[in-house]
Amino acid sequence: MSKIASDTAQGLKVGIIGGSIAGCTVAIELVRLGCDVTLFERTGEELKDRGAGIGVPPSVINTFITRDLVDADIPYFSSHTFTRIWRTAQERRYGYIAWDQPASLDLLNWGGLYRNLRKRVPDSVYRTGQRVVALHEQSGGRVAVEMANGETPEFDLVVCADGYASLGRRTLFPEVAIQYAGYVLWRGFIMEDELRGESHPLNSGVRCLGYPGGHGIFYFVPGPDGSLAPGNRLVNWGVYVPVADLAAFLTDKEGKVHEGSLPPGAMAIPTETALKQKAYERMPDYYAEITDKSPNTFAYAIYDCQVPAYRKGRICLAGDAGAFARPHSAAGALKGINDAIALSESLKTHTSVEEALTHWDKTQTATDNNLVRFGNQLGHALVKEIPDWSKMDAASMEKWFTSIITIQTEMFDANARKV
Repeated sequence: MSKIASDTAQGLKVGIIGGSIAGCTVAIELVRLGCDVTLFERTGEELKDRGAGIGVPPSVINTFITRDLVDADIPYFSSHTFTRIWRTAQERRYGYIAWDQPASLDLLNWGGLYRNLRKRVPDSVYRTGQRVVALHEQSGGRVAVEMANGETPEFDLVVCADGYASLGRRTLFPEVAIQYAGYVLWRGFIMEDELRGESHPLNSGVRCLGYPGGHGIFYFVPGPDGSLAPGNRLVNWGVYVPVADLAAFLTDKEGKVHEGSLPPGAMAIPTETALKQKAYERMPDYYAEITDKSPNTFAYAIYDCQVPAYRKGRICLAGDAGAFARPHSAAGALKGINDAIALSESLKTHTSVEEALTHWDKTQTATDNNLVRFGNQLGHALVKEIPDWSKMDAASMEKWFTSIITIQTEMFDANARKV
């Protein structure tokens, strides 16, 4: 895609905090508008791929390709059903199928998406090992970014894309706190060739397994090298588990208490053993065996947070640094990308930066806070008060599901799809 010039954004000096999905997308979009962009990523090397998967509607993939955010041949699987299953005495191996819910999703590898975005950010823009410790509004509307090394570069605009524990959110809204939902998402993956001797239900699409106290999802994503070939794919999974004592759960094998998540390989052996045993008690054996065979499983606590705004002055929030929704909404990475595209479009279509940010702020605050409420509804229905799906058929499941979803959400609207 050729570089796009905008009178409003041309030459605007922009600092971006955070170099993951949202930060990379903001950088790509604003560089193409003619902004002078610097991205600060605190890690000393590029972000590591944990093997996690992402499911997005097919129209979203088209948007990514049209805007040249990803390669046209980025590998993904297409799934057209979201099969809801419950373990029963009669169906111990694969589970009772309560409902083949129609749902079109393209299933990506998180690492594949990140690498596509990262390679579109110029290396001169993406600065690693740069930890931001404070933000200071200056006279004339500029923002000073205080670095851990003592430097304080100034910018016309700062976009904080620094995750759910965002320094930007804490700076703008110190009264706003993330709220723990009472459960965690336990995750893992395994190469498909570890599963031998039978056909795979996952060939038919996403499998969602319900059980008292939560549910889990299992699906194929492209392998580490992008392969879609049978045997070379990754089985990606996530299981929601209620956890009352979060500090104890997040204590790793060395006795260190982590904040918010346990990375691969850190989970205490007794904790992981107990989770895998519970999987056999709650889920059909086929899926419990996948969790059992998965090495170095990891987990993160489920939080949510609404924000009163997406900017103050020339400091903006993007992705999980803004409103933070539970992953049931399937909006984590998409929300950050949508925030970036919407910001670019607003700068492109307004005659001043102030007008552009005011419009963008109003739209993203409403859209993303709505996603938080949507995630809360799903969390309540699928974890806190999940019914016994084995006592339901497709018609009653559809009626139940329709009854719990009273909030409508939409990202990547017509404006955001413009090139």
